[in-house]
Amino acid sequence: MDNPTGAVQALAEELSAALKTFHRALIMAEAGDDETLQNPYTLLFATIGDPRFAWTSRLSQLIVRLDEMHAGNEISAPEHLLPFRGAVARLLGEEEGEDTQFRLRYLIALQNAPDVALATGGLRCVFSKLPAPEAK
Repeated sequence: MDNPTGAVQALAEELSAALKTFHRALIMAEAGDDETLQNPYTLLFATIGDPRFAWTSRLSQLIVRLDEMHAGNEISAPEHLLPFRGAVARLLGEEEGEDTQFRLRYLIALQNAPDVALATGGLRCVFSKLPAPEAK
């Protein structure tokens, strides 16, 4: 690669986009056919304050942290993105320290909304571009 830093920045942006797509798919699955959430502003305020969406807050925080690190030029190597893969793996129950509430709600959304499956696949595709995590 001619510009390794540029490639890492592009990977960080790709990961951020995949996480946002995943987050949106989960929110839309949770909203379902609720007619009161058809207005984008109502949905926004519901995701902030409605307890039905509270389980997505850890993912929201993860996205914010990634975007802040990216904006602050704190991501200069692919290894800097590994903690994000680990955090998502814990949310999904694939690593020790799982978030059981998130995992349960995710599995329900996965069964009910094809967009969640597609977003999960997109996220895994980005994760496949990261170096393998070190064995513990």
